[in-house]
Amino acid sequence: MKPLMFAGSLLGLTACGAEAGMMITAVFDGPLSGGVPKGVEIFVTEDIADLSVYGLGSANNGGGSDGEEFTFPAVSAAAGDYLYVASEETGFTAFFGFAPDYTSSAMSINGDDAIELFHNGQVIDLFGDINVDGSGQPWDHVDGWAARISRTGPSASFDLGDWLFSGIDALDNAADNLTAATPVPLSGSTGDGGSGEPLPHELQLISAIQGTPATQGSNQFGETDVSPLIDRQVIVEAIVTGDFQDGDADDARNLSGFFLQEEAADEDGDPASSEGLFVYDDGFGVDVNPGDRVRVYGTVSQYFGETQLNTVVAVEVLATDQLDQVAVADISLPAAAVSRAQNGSYQPDLEAWEGMLVRINGDLTVTEQYQLDRFNEIRLVAGERPYQFTQLSSPDVAGLDAHLQALGARQVVYDDGLNVQNAAIDNLDGMAGYRELTAPRMGDMVASPTGVLDYKWAGNSASGATWRLRSHRDGSNTFTSVNPRPLQAPGVGGNLSLASLNVLNFFTTLDDGSQNTALGLEPRGANTAQELERQLAKTVNAILALDADVLGLVEIENHFDSSNDGSTAVEVLVNALNEGLGEAVYDYVYPGTAFAGSDAIATALVYKPSVLRLAPGSAPALLTDTAAAQLEAFADHDFAADPIFEGEATNRVPLAASFEHIESGEVLTVAVNHFKSKGSSGLEDSASPNYDQADGAGFWNARRELAARALSAWLDTAPTGVASEHVALLGDFNAYAMESPLQYLLQQGYVNVESPQDYSYVFDGQLGTLDYVLLSDALAQAMTGAQIWHINADEADALDYNLDFGRLPSYFDAGTATRNSDHDPLLVGLQFNAVVPTVAGVLESLASAIDAGGIDNARLVDRIRLVLFVAGLKVAEQLEQRDHGAALCRKLDWADRLSDGERRPSDWVSGAAVPDLNAQLRAVSAARGC
Repeated sequence: MKPLMFAGSLLGLTACGAEAGMMITAVFDGPLSGGVPKGVEIFVTEDIADLSVYGLGSANNGGGSDGEEFTFPAVSAAAGDYLYVASEETGFTAFFGFAPDYTSSAMSINGDDAIELFHNGQVIDLFGDINVDGSGQPWDHVDGWAARISRTGPSASFDLGDWLFSGIDALDNAADNLTAATPVPLSGSTGDGGSGEPLPHELQLISAIQGTPATQGSNQFGETDVSPLIDRQVIVEAIVTGDFQDGDADDARNLSGFFLQEEAADEDGDPASSEGLFVYDDGFGVDVNPGDRVRVYGTVSQYFGETQLNTVVAVEVLATDQLDQVAVADISLPAAAVSRAQNGSYQPDLEAWEGMLVRINGDLTVTEQYQLDRFNEIRLVAGERPYQFTQLSSPDVAGLDAHLQALGARQVVYDDGLNVQNAAIDNLDGMAGYRELTAPRMGDMVASPTGVLDYKWAGNSASGATWRLRSHRDGSNTFTSVNPRPLQAPGVGGNLSLASLNVLNFFTTLDDGSQNTALGLEPRGANTAQELERQLAKTVNAILALDADVLGLVEIENHFDSSNDGSTAVEVLVNALNEGLGEAVYDYVYPGTAFAGSDAIATALVYKPSVLRLAPGSAPALLTDTAAAQLEAFADHDFAADPIFEGEATNRVPLAASFEHIESGEVLTVAVNHFKSKGSSGLEDSASPNYDQADGAGFWNARRELAARALSAWLDTAPTGVASEHVALLGDFNAYAMESPLQYLLQQGYVNVESPQDYSYVFDGQLGTLDYVLLSDALAQAMTGAQIWHINADEADALDYNLDFGRLPSYFDAGTATRNSDHDPLLVGLQFNAVVPTVAGVLESLASAIDAGGIDNARLVDRIRLVLFVAGLKVAEQLEQRDHGAALCRKLDWADRLSDGERRPSDWVSGAAVPDLNAQLRAVSAARGC
């Protein structure tokens, strides 16, 4: 403690103070009936033989001086005495517990009145302005009090800075001074009229205010770190480490207060107690700056878990440029223990550094930026970027809790100096000039970030209080790029590529509140034509860069048309792609119906007709609940009670199509999926198997697993009408790698092209894969490469097409694919070897044509010529098998000339297509180098 006693500090006053002999040290306007007690406290600074040379007067409502209205009696007083003059005795005694020394009607004052102290008829001390009605003035203390700051002496001119003020109505409803919320700070209330030893006005060390776990208390909100001095008025003298006052020159730091920290010399040496404190001054009016040494009089309080000084009645700047007297506290993460943030999540236990200027040692990695554009906050973690628990481990309650505790111990929020929404991101120190080119990505680092550590909510109270590191001055922290933005799509090889791409609710029906989709549901995408234009540009850039031959799209508006008239979202997208390429390169698969299921969003397939075509004899298929009910494995499933693909909170309907790869003739079936998300979607029945089991899998895991089972069983039935051993499952399965939906599909023989350490999505600062390409075992043999293009998940959503929350348009770059979605696209390469044409193949094709045409109806001469032609081809087949090149070429030339009509009728038999036959013969000749 640094004791500051009026007795000690005022007895040595010189000049006016020594000549005066006494001064006014407190003025009060009480809460009892009639507004009592009313009066003053007088402090005697030197021995006085005859008090009658002193007197008091009041000036009511700015009416000017009435002169000396009360004269002290001719008695002596000793230095250090406190004298109390009140308007009456009964109320004063009831409130303070002792009787006043003197009573006088001159003390029938209110908190807006001035008081004069006289010596030999001259004013030697003054409280207030005798010519100004104090109502609404800074010195107004109606139903409260004013008290002189120690080390200030008497003065015939009123100096507001010499006084502390309770504020208006501070004593309301108080029965006595001891139980008052803001008691009158009397200095000599010994019960004997003030003649005893004065009570000290002490400076409190911040460490005593903050306390330690051994001294802290609790409150009705369940907080257990409540100051042992809660609700006490204290005086603190310390250094300003962070100026976050409103209305000053620094618009980027406005928290309605400032941070104080003890000089290093005044620290208590106890690592369990903080040396820092936030002062909520609420625009008190005294401007402070970092490095100022100040004295503050206020009340200890607890606000949303943070110990603060509020109800500030005085701030005095004692010195400047003292920041070097403060020791920056070094913190290492992970913390030794965790606590619960206001939203219930785990956080590091940093109570011992609350309010202090700190440095978090080492490199911290950016893990989350979801709230950057709204609250200007990001999350930092010490050590490696964390993965979702069920990305690497099987769901487990105890395991998840241990994972979250370990993660909570090593992460902290880095915030700007504002508690508002939608401020410019440039306000966050280290992000000046924010735009896509310079924006830090998740995975980038900041070295030993420094700032003040506080415990507050973000831009609204619903965001929840947690530990926040706030830069105390611009330039304190700099981000380093260690996860550079991949501008080019990865190469995967092969002659056929597949991609899975989430298109972030791509709707052409604007979500402007005035219209529904064609399905009658609320749209979910762009709110305005400008947002749609921005979204389309990003999506087209991404798809063109991927250059995939088949794309499985997720989160596209559920509306399809058999002819492309540009009326649906998938048509708009395909047309924009083709316009960007300057030719008709892409087409979409019409699923056979206008709506694929009952959800507002659907899956879609887009492909290159020059590379693939819908396999002959096939038709696109949808896995609806009706289709699932036909599966043997679901014969007993109650779809009415437990829908899988149609209805509220269900999986989106999978779309499957079989394609023939034109170069090779290989057929593959592609099914694009979007399983139910992990949110609650209104589910409140904790007994439901779809309720969050607190094991890491989230809500609706049982329904996702049913979708996986139905999908596998359905594809086994060749729903497109063409059976193929080459099957690819694409899309967003909303399940991390070790969760049951994915594990079931792997058990059925599908191969995950990703490794366990891959990721396509960042949620709550943790990495994981929700997006997959799963290949049948036969198709996996043809894979040449698989890559996730990290252009989305590592980026702040501030860079996407949305203009929500006052987002500045300048953040956006329409020329790139960056942040076209919140999921990363996945690209897979396949190699299908081209079929080498053979004479045997020609014979097989000819035989099929003859069977189809009906040779029995042909003329005899045509049948004879056909027999001779076939016989010649069989000779060519033998030559081919023996690799007799020159002889084979001559025979092929003979067959070509014979087939093209030069030496035969125009057609041998109805159904044998001469042009196809010619093309096949010439392909064999080309393959043999003829």
